[in-house]
Parts: sequence; C-alpha cells; structure tokens
Amino acid sequence: MKPPRAILLLSVVALLSPAARGDAEWEDILRVTDNIVCTCGCPPTVVSACSCGRAGEMNQEVRGMLQEGKADDEIYEFYVAQFGTQVLAAPPAEGFNLLGWILPFVALGLGAGVVVAAYRRLRGVDAQTALGSQAERTLDPQLQERIQRELADLD
Repeated sequence: MKPPRAILLLSVVALLSPAARGDAEWEDILRVTDNIVCTCGCPPTVVSACSCGRAGEMNQEVRGMLQEGKADDEIYEFYVAQFGTQVLAAPPAEGFNLLGWILPFVALGLGAGVVVAAYRRLRGVDAQTALGSQAERTLDPQLQERIQRELADLD
C-alpha cells in the first residue's frame, strides 16, 4: 500500500524545515536571549536588548547551542553554571527566589486592604458626622410649634 501524496509532501517539508536541519531561527535565539542578562558589565540588560560586543558573542553561543539541538533549559543551565542565577532575567521560583515571586502579590493585597479599611473608616466618620449634624438640627419643640402655627396662618 502506497502512502498518500499529501503525507509524502508533508514529510519532505518537515525534513527541509530549519528545525529539522538544526538551523536556529532568529526568533528562537530571541526567545532564549530574552531570558538571559548580558554579562558585559553594563547596567543589567537582557542579551536581546543589549548592543555591546558581549551580547553579540552570547547570541552566537546561543545560536550554536540551538543548532546542536539543545533545549532552552539546557542553555539556561549552561549560563547559570558559569555566572550563577543572576544571569537569568527571571529567577527560578524556588527557595529564597520564591519571595521575589510571591512578595509583590502579598504587598499588593496588603495595600488594597489598607485602602479598603481607610475608605470604610472615612465613610463611617462621614456617616457619624451626618447623623450628628442631623441630631443637632433637631429643633426645639417650642420652635417647631411656632413654625407650624405660622405655616397654618398662611393658609
């Protein structure tokens, strides 16, 4: 039984694709270098955004590793072995680094809680002030009677 022509055509296209040949596409290099900090000594910048000579070298290193068929994690491990975890743009979510992932959300939640509590407290003070001023506006019964008589006389 012969395979259909469409399957043969798809097989040929897949074999000729850059991934099958081991060629690293620029998008693949950017995907990896967006997560690696340049080691040139300038202010911390990811390799894909840095324009120094060291960034160019690192781009070529990443390209070579991708052409060898290494996965992204293997490339990151290579740089972490050389420079430590500070070479990663986003630290791994484990150990002490976990605080860097969790703490911003905790701070945001606490800040929102403070704002809500302050709003409720101020709103409660306004309500009490309104009730207090309304109580102050309660007229003397004698004055109320006089107002009622004068309004009745107008009719």
